[in-house]
Amino acid sequence: MPDTRLTIAMSESDRTAKLLAGSRRLPGFQLEAQQASIEEIFVKQISEAAYDVSELSLASYLIAKGGGDTRLTAIPVFLSRSFRHNAIYVRSDSPYRHPSELKGRRFGFPEYQMTAAVWVRGMFREEWGIGQEDMQWFTFRPERVPVKIPAVLTEGDIFAALADGRVDAVMSARRPPANLFPSSGEGGVIRRLIPDVWNAEREYYGRTKLFPIMHLVSLKQDTAETYPELPVRLYDLLLDIKDEGIAGLLETIKNQTSDPWVWESAERSSGLMAGGIWPYGISKNWSQIQKFMTYLREDGLLARELALEEVFHPSVLNT
Repeated sequence: MPDTRLTIAMSESDRTAKLLAGSRRLPGFQLEAQQASIEEIFVKQISEAAYDVSELSLASYLIAKGGGDTRLTAIPVFLSRSFRHNAIYVRSDSPYRHPSELKGRRFGFPEYQMTAAVWVRGMFREEWGIGQEDMQWFTFRPERVPVKIPAVLTEGDIFAALADGRVDAVMSARRPPANLFPSSGEGGVIRRLIPDVWNAEREYYGRTKLFPIMHLVSLKQDTAETYPELPVRLYDLLLDIKDEGIAGLLETIKNQTSDPWVWESAERSSGLMAGGIWPYGISKNWSQIQKFMTYLREDGLLARELALEEVFHPSVLNT
């Protein structure tokens, strides 16, 4: 009997490369990797439920679920996590050195509802004492999901708007272009807001134990119903691949990256995070997702907190 064909769309990383390349397989299924940018994957999955399995923005998924969309379910595999202190930029001639100094300023996001933006606004409120009404918000592309936002959609490139002085600061998950922000991060038109940002992120983690989740893995509800064993089997496989990737980072016989000090970073992270530098599963992540839903509600993007059983497939609730 031939394997069942399923479409899968994910960005490539050490957490997904073996699956996308076919070197790790899910017996009984033939996973057909679809080529698209991560933004295209999100738009197609949230608007059309286009893929049997896909990486998906945490915010877009929860907002859709909160709006009654039942086309998708999810497993607690978090393909993207990132501290976003380092993603806040100002002009190099700016006097600002800390987020608390931005009260009353003009702040830009690519999108208002994107996961990174929700985390940053939550930190503005909780960490830096700046509320929703204390900033002028601007966005630079249409929202992926239909939401009402207290922001002005403006035309043009977000970094050009910062360089030209049309906004005072921006948050972007993507690094600015090299002509504005050299690879060293110094000497350009744009700089990061927080001078010692990497240690600021470590301090935040040490105090809160939050390593912000950005993306999870979604499945079409129809696919999960047709193959009820698929969600937990896919979870187990992706967990194995992720653990192999972390082990590879710590293996010193060969550097798998082009960073000469990657082992120092990996060992430091492992020590700070007590060995669990990229956790999957419900038990280690649900409290963080609840906090994120609080941020969504404070932003007016989610009417109520969703129950665990609404967010994840029932077969993975004990992970």
